[in-house]
Amino acid sequence: MSFKKFFNSFFKSKFFFPILVLVLSIPAFFFFLKPGNLYWNMHDDMQIIRQLEFEKCLKDGQIPCRWTPDLGYGYGYPLFNFYPPFPNFVGQVFRIFGSSFIQSVKFTAVAQFVLAALFMYLLASSLFGKFGGLVAAIFYTYVPYHAINVYVRGAMNEAWAAVFFPLIFYFARKIILKNKFIDILGLGISFTFLLLSHNPMVLTFTPILFIWVLFWLWQTYGFNVKKMIPMVVKLALSGVLAAALAAFFTIPLFTETKYTQIESMFQGYYSFSAHYVSLKQMFLSNFWGDGGSIWGPNDGMSFMIGFVHWILAILIGLYFVITSIKNKKIDKQLLLPILLIGLAFGAAFMAHEKSTFIWLNLEIIQKLQFPWRFLNHSAFLFSLSAGILPYILNKLFSKRITILGTTLVLVILFATNISHFYPVTSGPITDAQKFSGKAWSNLITSGIYDYLPKTASTAAKSPAIPFVDKVEPSIALVNISGQKQGTDWMFFNIFLNKDATVTISQLAFPNFEITDKGQKIDYQIEPELGRMTVNLKSGEHQIYVKLKNTPIRTISNYISLFAWIFVAICLIKPLWKKLNYKK
Repeated sequence: MSFKKFFNSFFKSKFFFPILVLVLSIPAFFFFLKPGNLYWNMHDDMQIIRQLEFEKCLKDGQIPCRWTPDLGYGYGYPLFNFYPPFPNFVGQVFRIFGSSFIQSVKFTAVAQFVLAALFMYLLASSLFGKFGGLVAAIFYTYVPYHAINVYVRGAMNEAWAAVFFPLIFYFARKIILKNKFIDILGLGISFTFLLLSHNPMVLTFTPILFIWVLFWLWQTYGFNVKKMIPMVVKLALSGVLAAALAAFFTIPLFTETKYTQIESMFQGYYSFSAHYVSLKQMFLSNFWGDGGSIWGPNDGMSFMIGFVHWILAILIGLYFVITSIKNKKIDKQLLLPILLIGLAFGAAFMAHEKSTFIWLNLEIIQKLQFPWRFLNHSAFLFSLSAGILPYILNKLFSKRITILGTTLVLVILFATNISHFYPVTSGPITDAQKFSGKAWSNLITSGIYDYLPKTASTAAKSPAIPFVDKVEPSIALVNISGQKQGTDWMFFNIFLNKDATVTISQLAFPNFEITDKGQKIDYQIEPELGRMTVNLKSGEHQIYVKLKNTPIRTISNYISLFAWIFVAICLIKPLWKKLNYKK
């Protein structure tokens, strides 16, 4: 076969455009592929410690991971009881194959870019064809907020939530159009991953998904409510499946936050009212930096929507109006892009101060902390709407001009945004350097008030003394031996020459249990740091401290276990049948 025939055959294959999407996306994450231990300055520099704690949990058999032993200045912290773990599952895959912790964080970012682009292509190509899918995928890759999340904020969980927006849209539409069981599973699993990625994005994306579903129900069944009902039931089943798959995380999240000082995450600097974005910042400014978000328009970071993104959206809107007036009818192919553009501008409005009346009347969205997080949705919706570009150009010009025009738009998009896809500040550092000295102290104390148990009046100001912080009276003779510690447990022998109160170097949290020589003993919680204390008689003691599951955690774990077994059976069964059929 000649090269020309091979190329033509490859060009027509289903793999050409996805591969092209991957190739064109490489510059967006090329920094992470550079050799060495290059790391970058980011706001949320907790990715590496979360990966370390997550790995320790897995090795220790604490599955699902809830308690992280090193955080909170070494007193332990219920981080993963409330913080979504999905990016750490991804990072652990790279750890299994020998990556360092720094490499695993970088490769997790690469995987985020790759999957976001491919999933957008999957969705957009099903709506606008392969060429339109390519355009939408590249627009999604090089939208400025994508770079903000990864290169400036280091908000890996938020970035991963955006990976599943197109996949959720894709399966929701397929359920309505194709009515296949596999799509119910697909939607359920996709929404599960969103639930396990970022809590605020679930809250703000769900209404947009609701509008998307309504649009396709109307497109498919008109106003025939009776025909819609079976599809609504199947969509609801996907929601139930997602809730079950993610129950191990979401149920404790909702029921056990009452035990933590979570209010501190929404007050002062973190109040929504301090982080609105101006129109200039969204539409006109080309400023780029890795500083912080502050009150007013002089933020140290960018909130641009992207010139090419919003200008193209305006042009699509104008084309829709002009052709509708000229032809005296609406081009149905343009209805979806117009809806997406409208929703995109609506999301941008939610980031602006003029939306304050909505924020004040919807208390639940105040938990979002930063109104500019709505730009995630603008980024997704503007990018998806861009997929209509080849269709419009093809209506106006020849096929050749369509290809040239679309290519020119992508070149302009790349030229105006590529400089953002590189850290403002970066440098070499190793795992050993990151996990020692001042860097280690910063890691284990960052965000120390976020999920601090309510039993503590303040967070620790100095590192915990291993196993036992203090013994009162201080004149008591103490000998500690046989110390062992895991992620959510510790064991030590202690000898006392007189009765004493022993303060254990562990924060209290439901359901910690303490035993002495196998017998459960009561403990008290001291009010300052919220540590557990026990009153011990003189003599030898064997102290074992273990975080047990609450009934809620146990029930939610089993719900998720059975749900994942169900999904595994559903996915394996057809494959098993095919293998047996071939035999």
